[in-house]
Amino acid sequence: MPTELPHLSTPRLLLRALEMHQAEVLFSLANGPKIADNTANIPSPYTLETAQDFIAGAAQKYRTGELLTLGMHVRESGELIGMVSLRLNARHHYGHLGGWVAAHCRNQGYAAEAASAVMDFGFSELGLQRVGSQCFGRNKESARVMEKIGLRYEGCMRQAFLKNGVYEDLLGFATVRDDWERRL
Repeated sequence: MPTELPHLSTPRLLLRALEMHQAEVLFSLANGPKIADNTANIPSPYTLETAQDFIAGAAQKYRTGELLTLGMHVRESGELIGMVSLRLNARHHYGHLGGWVAAHCRNQGYAAEAASAVMDFGFSELGLQRVGSQCFGRNKESARVMEKIGLRYEGCMRQAFLKNGVYEDLLGFATVRDDWERRL
């Protein structure tokens, strides 16, 4: 596995590691509407210290084969508009996609563009056999992104996640190497 965080390019985005000077922007964006509410692991409120720790630990988490996490930057302006990640399970050759997009950039295809690029990297460069993701049953936007990039709906795990005192349904989506290769 490569040891340096990759730089990935899409038609409109540059996906790259965050730098410490971006901590305040990350802090601001991560506190935006629906970010913590629609994700499993982002705390609310999201503090500046949390942003700094996240940025400081990203390269090490990648080197240890745990997590690939990249900032979504608009190619033309360099603006940070969200995050995309691939949580890795080396034993099972599996990657779990995650991510979010700032409120002012939603519904423009950025999430699908970033997730597709990271999924392709997982299959082509990391040798994954399976890439999947989950979202809360109420999060129709995330479900749409997963289907758009070729993940198949695999089912609903009813009341499988406790979020803010409410049991949430989790929708599961995935694709495997053979299906990904057929799409190329």
